[in-house]
Amino acid sequence: MEIQASRSHARIGPSGEPILLLEQNRALWDQLLIRRGLAALERAGKIGNSRGRMHSKLRLQPAMPAAAPRRKTDWARIVALYGELPSSCHLQLWSMNRAVAVAMASGPAAGSS
Repeated sequence: MEIQASRSHARIGPSGEPILLLEQNRALWDQLLIRRGLAALERAGKIGNSRGRMHSKLRLQPAMPAAAPRRKTDWARIVALYGELPSSCHLQLWSMNRAVAVAMASGPAAGSS
């Protein structure tokens, strides 16, 4: 949740309009929340090695925006994170989000397959 919250100031423009990830001012991202969120993910990974559906979703979902460093989003890493989700997680929304990540990493044609 801290990783998600770290971008809250960059997600909304002065008139309340949403700002897409690619257009966000990353200087507004809260680096303390990102560090705390990544530390929490690391601690959670040490607690157990369960690879169940919910564990994978809870571990991987916040890691996806964390794959976006200050200047460039690592779309290939995000695609790889989607690949780590168990097949039971590949619902329509997850499949669509993965297709977007693939398109961003490898071009629109790759995302449509």
